[in-house]
Amino acid sequence: MGARIFHKQREPGQSIKRLALGSASVLSFCLLAVQPAAGAGVAAAARTGDLNEVRELIASGVAVNETERDGSTAALWAAYQSDLEMLAVLIDAGADLDAANRLGVTPLLQAARTGDTPIVRALLDGGADLAAAAREGETPLMAAARAGSVDAVRLLLERGSDPNATEDYQGQTALMWAAAEGHADVVGVLLEAGADPDLKARQSELTERSTRTDFPTGGFTAAMWAAREGHESVLQRLADSAADLNLLNGDGASALSIAIVNDRFDLAARMLDIGAAPDVSALYYAVLMRDATTDWLAKDGSKLRADYPNELTALDLTRVLLEAGADPNELFSGQMHSTSMCCDTRENGTPFYRAAVAADVEALELMIAHGADVEWTPEPSTDGPPGGGPGGPGRGAPRSPLAAALNGGKGVGMAGGPGDIREGEDPPFREVANRNPADAMAVLLEAGADPNRQTGNGSTYLHDAARSQMIDVIEVLAANGAPLDALNADGLTALDIAEGRRAEGSEPGPAAGGPPPGLLDQADDGKPSMEEVAARLRELMQAGGVAIVEHGVVPSDDEAAEDGDGA
Repeated sequence: MGARIFHKQREPGQSIKRLALGSASVLSFCLLAVQPAAGAGVAAAARTGDLNEVRELIASGVAVNETERDGSTAALWAAYQSDLEMLAVLIDAGADLDAANRLGVTPLLQAARTGDTPIVRALLDGGADLAAAAREGETPLMAAARAGSVDAVRLLLERGSDPNATEDYQGQTALMWAAAEGHADVVGVLLEAGADPDLKARQSELTERSTRTDFPTGGFTAAMWAAREGHESVLQRLADSAADLNLLNGDGASALSIAIVNDRFDLAARMLDIGAAPDVSALYYAVLMRDATTDWLAKDGSKLRADYPNELTALDLTRVLLEAGADPNELFSGQMHSTSMCCDTRENGTPFYRAAVAADVEALELMIAHGADVEWTPEPSTDGPPGGGPGGPGRGAPRSPLAAALNGGKGVGMAGGPGDIREGEDPPFREVANRNPADAMAVLLEAGADPNRQTGNGSTYLHDAARSQMIDVIEVLAANGAPLDALNADGLTALDIAEGRRAEGSEPGPAAGGPPPGLLDQADDGKPSMEEVAARLRELMQAGGVAIVEHGVVPSDDEAAEDGDGA
């Protein structure tokens, strides 16, 4: 995953400070409040840019350091308006260059925020104190770095600014701010001055989250900011200065995986050439992004997830990572946290397993060619949601890749707030692919997956396929040696389930095994009816010379009617 791992799609020119989708955001600008003074004074005259009046008021003995109601002084207004001549007059008159307004903004900090080198120089030459200019740890150097002013950054460094100082809120440095904004030349200057590229921003000590709120875990490096925002030139500068591109943030995510989950596929591929290692989280999220849809929302539902015009597809990137040495069988367990309603689904699986969840035929074939284990199954979780998320089984019995593929091909959830669900609609995938569960299972079976493995509830894949009304899957399993007369824990065959039979002595109803009685001839969302499933099973059994033996109890007409009335 955050810092918010995810970068919400933003409009051109929109500031990163407004996009904390995850992330430890940089301090927002504290804009000067334009408030009229109680009466005429030097500050009011400076606010309107009236240099002659400023001179006359000073000459008449009016205090040069008087403030307006928001605490702004004439010197602050001169810096705000980049009025070098007025600032010189005020300095000559003894203006206090370290006086801050009620927001804590001094003239030097204001000038640095706009990268105004002449004003910064005049203030420093006039005696402005670098230490006094910091607001909640935000130094003039940080402000100038964010503004992208190479000259102002050089000047502040020459005058003694610490390139590794951190602000109070998120523990971020000038280098992180410059990297996030894509100011490669500023990054270069800071690195030359001794900025540490491997410093991490603050990592949250909080651990408890709920479905209603989330928060960034933090721990971003400058490279992670650059990767999230897509700044290749910044990453190159960092790599040239021996930055470790493989450090992990608080969610266990590398800069490479952060680039991938933010749809920066082309950048991710180039990162491999400058020192990024193809770690398991990167491969896992490349496979996950292959499952992305055009309606995929940030967790708070406010914006769509990032979707950039890459030359590489997620499948292309998966291939690149595999060729670079990524392991399709390495377990990835993690979760991305952000400023949103709640966190992304907790992932718990191998990259290959995630492809099985997606029933992604091409991705499965690709990773099988690189030695994927077709039987690897996650351990059951004790703290996940019942049924689990896309990457793992959640509470209850674990699912094998075959079982995952049988239920796969549904895409990522829309992932917004309550009500953001696709009701009866096919997922609008970003990438065209074969996600047919039957075809995915055929690939797994051809690679050696066991068609007779139990699915965890005493059933086989054949029982589950019959229950899910998936005739094409039944045919694939039969063609690959699945015994059509296999019994589940209730002593029923797949045919028994299709015909609505239940174990002797069990109560009628869906829990006894099979669909609700009385619904055998009803199709579900275009699926074959259970009657059609039963007919096809009988055909396959007769063609294969399998004796048809009925087990269990057929529901009575009264039971069927009762269940039908209660539906």
